[in-house]
Amino acid sequence: MATVKRFSIFCPKCHHRFSLFAMLHHNIDVDTWVKEKADNHDCKAYADQMAKERAPRPVNPIKASKKSA
Repeated sequence: MATVKRFSIFCPKCHHRFSLFAMLHHNIDVDTWVKEKADNHDCKAYADQMAKERAPRPVNPIKASKKSA
């Protein structure tokens, strides 16, 4: 039975480490697979995602006014 493993992959282009969860078949060469995923990493999309996660969330003025009352 196959299990899902977490792979931490380093992108040589943007110098970031990202995680992938995958269930690989036993005849796949893991080192080749990891290198292929690192080469195909979309650095701009990853940077945009990280910026979106780190951006402050807007405060709903209706909910904010109820908290202070």
